[in-house]
Amino acid sequence: MKQIITVDSRIDKIEVDFFKPDNWDEEKLVILCHGFNSGKESASYKQIGKCLLENGIAYAIFSLPYHAERRGDYNDFTLANCIEDSELVEKTIREKYPNTKIGILGTSFGGYLTLLRLQKYKHDYFAIILKSPAIKMDTILKSIMGEDGFKLFNYQGYVEDNSKDTPMRINLSFYEELTNNRIMDNPNYDENILIYHGTIDDTAPYEDSLKFASQNANTTLVTLENENHRLSEGALHKLSAEVADYCKNR
Repeated sequence: MKQIITVDSRIDKIEVDFFKPDNWDEEKLVILCHGFNSGKESASYKQIGKCLLENGIAYAIFSLPYHAERRGDYNDFTLANCIEDSELVEKTIREKYPNTKIGILGTSFGGYLTLLRLQKYKHDYFAIILKSPAIKMDTILKSIMGEDGFKLFNYQGYVEDNSKDTPMRINLSFYEELTNNRIMDNPNYDENILIYHGTIDDTAPYEDSLKFASQNANTTLVTLENENHRLSEGALHKLSAEVADYCKNR
């Protein structure tokens, strides 16, 4: 069953898509945090969500500022706004379901955002799962732009990212936020973290997750052999089933 939870942010109204299984016992709920220039309608989130529901676990997903249905002023897309809205959505869900255990699954930029939030605040998640996390997000963004694009970025103070079907404008100040919030500058995490990452990821390098896992004893890295940033259908189905089983047994 799908419901919409409306959250008032400083920018606009956030429509959180909330899915719960039939006869949900309100025990567990996972918040999905999407990637850069992605959104709620991604096939991967639908597959993961389907498996969660089949295992009696509810899930919620919302669009980050300047993404999907929230595409408005490009100045809204700041790291600070992403963190603030994520915290606000989570606070609203916790108030609505105070006895429910909350987990989080962050993909790519959403994975970076999750790690950054864990640095800034303590969260009592029953499960923390990262899918192809963009651990070095500033380096990734610079790579996406290319050398000429980065020169233009510095010259005019913004750049158009046309790498996907939905172009977006990015401020230089957003990149500067990323450089001031590097995960590997403070890489020590006590939380139990589960990471899935493909070995041939051409967007968020697998080696970054490998290094992160080696520095954090409570992090488990599941290596997806010969998988890219966009997972194959088979790998996605396997990951989704494993994630749901992991959440069910936590």
